[in-house]
Amino acid sequence: MSESLVVCDVDGDLVKKLKEFRFRKATNNAAIIMKIDKDKQLVILDEEHEDISPDDLKDELPERQPRYPLINMT
Repeated sequence: MSESLVVCDVDGDLVKKLKEFRFRKATNNAAIIMKIDKDKQLVILDEEHEDISPDDLKDELPERQPRYPLINMT
């Protein structure tokens, strides 16, 4: 039997936001930045960006704190 290790869960609001993001109809670049809340053991939304370039997104990410960006390039 195969078991999977769950380190943390994903916040329910973030799941909804990710579904909306996946099926968005806008034609501009957009990004969602996620982070892990260590206390709650939860992946949460950190920031949202509309009409952002990859270079600008790179500048938004902190140097020493892990973040998980999801970008939609159109």
